[in-house]
Amino acid sequence: MTATRNRRILSVQPVGDGGGSEHALIQMIRQLGTDGWECHVVIPGPARLASEYAAAGAVVHHLAMASLTTSGRPTRWLRYASAWPVTVLRLALLGRRLGVSVVHSNSLHSWYGWAAARLLGHPHVWHAREIVFQSGAALRLERFLARHFAQQVIAVSSAVAAQLDPGNVVVVLDGADPDRFTPHRAGRFRAAAGVDDGVALVGSVARLDTWKGFDVLLDAWPRVRRRRPDAELVVVGGPVAGKESYAEALAARAADLPGVHWMGRRDDIPEVMADLDVFVQVSTEPEPFGLVLVEALASGCPIVAGAAGGPLDILGPAASRGLTAAGTLVPPGDAEALAEAVLALLPDRSASAARRARRALSPPSAGRFGPVFAQAVQRRG
Repeated sequence: MTATRNRRILSVQPVGDGGGSEHALIQMIRQLGTDGWECHVVIPGPARLASEYAAAGAVVHHLAMASLTTSGRPTRWLRYASAWPVTVLRLALLGRRLGVSVVHSNSLHSWYGWAAARLLGHPHVWHAREIVFQSGAALRLERFLARHFAQQVIAVSSAVAAQLDPGNVVVVLDGADPDRFTPHRAGRFRAAAGVDDGVALVGSVARLDTWKGFDVLLDAWPRVRRRRPDAELVVVGGPVAGKESYAEALAARAADLPGVHWMGRRDDIPEVMADLDVFVQVSTEPEPFGLVLVEALASGCPIVAGAAGGPLDILGPAASRGLTAAGTLVPPGDAEALAEAVLALLPDRSASAARRARRALSPPSAGRFGPVFAQAVQRRG
């Protein structure tokens, strides 16, 4: 094998919806490229982030893959199980044709990569990006598979690592792209969205799902407005598949609240972050990590997050006991605590010049992925 061939990765990305796992994958690919790794990514359909993959140096391949869900009918599981062997075989054939030396699965819920790696006789790196709270049986199975069918498991936070067998798990934190997320972008979003430059602006960016805490944020908002009538709120994000009616109900509720801009899906997230005065993400279930929190901090924006899961790695335990320079943590689901934290962080005045002059706040340093893949190759060897 040539040196190039020995540093070629086939990454299995089970969905192509442009969510946080894809953005984190692209950032990882960019970092791996600087360490001499060549990355090929397999997704189930057209990539919303095709230009971002190309800019990172990845080659994208399309291959039909069913996704796992606990909300589907039993017939969906039957279709998944019947198609699984064919999908695994097609992945293995693609990997052999490309001459890859490592298979990478970019989700704990992606069950194809380990078997394709087994067929190829190559090492498998499994990226655990989820806290599995929906099904105890699924967690037990995924814990078993990750322990026995991966040379290395990358956990995105200490909370994710805690649910897995520690024998082959390493925590590697994701980082924000410093070229995209920077305070210098302030002023562009507000001008484009018709939000006054001087209002105190609170924002949240996420795909709309029942556990993301948007109902709690809307519960907290009247309390914020009573004490800061100049404050406004922007919510950016589209619904996950199957949660469209939930998103519509949230949008209807938001329309009755003063100062709320319900904006749907947008592609200018770096500009949004730079124009916020406080970023909020208080999910009712623990966040596995919270890449948007790191992106807000890189934009100079302090954050309010739930005191569970990944945010504990991002802000540190001290943020659960009070305000830090980068923000604070509050009990998940507590609308009153959320409102008080937002009010404590809002500046007296807001202006684009001041936001552009902010320094990036200091999240934990992102880890290096190259050594993890190199270690997987050594273990397999």
